[in-house]
Amino acid sequence: METITVMPTRGMIYAQTINGLRNNNLDGFLTIEGLGIPDAQNEAVRRALEEYSSYVLFIEDDVVMPDGALERMIKMDKAIVAVDYPMENGYSTICKKGDEIQWCAIGCTLIKTGVLRNMPKPIFDTSYSWLIKSTDPLELERSSNPYKYGGADINFCIKAREMGYEIAQLEGFEAKHLRHKKGRTESNQGTYGVYALPEITKYQHYK
Repeated sequence: METITVMPTRGMIYAQTINGLRNNNLDGFLTIEGLGIPDAQNEAVRRALEEYSSYVLFIEDDVVMPDGALERMIKMDKAIVAVDYPMENGYSTICKKGDEIQWCAIGCTLIKTGVLRNMPKPIFDTSYSWLIKSTDPLELERSSNPYKYGGADINFCIKAREMGYEIAQLEGFEAKHLRHKKGRTESNQGTYGVYALPEITKYQHYK
């Protein structure tokens, strides 16, 4: 098996997320639920490393992988390859200094198994986290809040770079990041109002 897909989830997975995996020829995935996201990520890695695979694909339960992305990510042959996707207000999940990625969210990221095996455990450290400054994401502020959302991803990237691993981006691809309107119509035509956040408009590059 070349790639094992892991999905830390809050308990609900979007149909579009599953279809995105299938469109990339990924029919099976490992789900972890009932834990905070950093702990779910660690448990996902633990289970994934019990299997023989060259790569671990992280996909969040509300992210839709673009068609054809996985094949191109594998062909890049990089330690870590991320696909960008929008956050609220159009912000990117990738922060660059010049041409180098300093950190990224791993909601649609392919990681070589060797990286995860070599990294000290826990890989996603929940003892501290990082706060992101909207004016300059390169100026991170350390927080004692262990479950500040997104901090564990940043910490993973910092550790990976310190170990000499390059974080690459699949250029020209952007994943969808889904939301849903609260409630649904209780009728045969009823459905959740699922929509994608607007595409990325904020720059990835910071001086």
